[in-house]
Amino acid sequence: MTLVELKNFLLDHRQATLGEIAAHFSADRELVRGMLEVWQRKGKVSYTLAAKCQGCSQCGTAPIEVYQWQG
Repeated sequence: MTLVELKNFLLDHRQATLGEIAAHFSADRELVRGMLEVWQRKGKVSYTLAAKCQGCSQCGTAPIEVYQWQG
């Protein structure tokens, strides 16, 4: 995965969770987060913490990070 591939993925999907991006590229979440931070510093990517669903045990305990291309 390159920064350009990550950009194109977000442009195509408009927004995606960290888990979705990591799964798409078969990459470690921390690696993906680091690459997303490059785009955040440039003002091209924003993220929010999404509310977790109620009653689901699939999400785990970590907040859901949703990223969106701003460019």
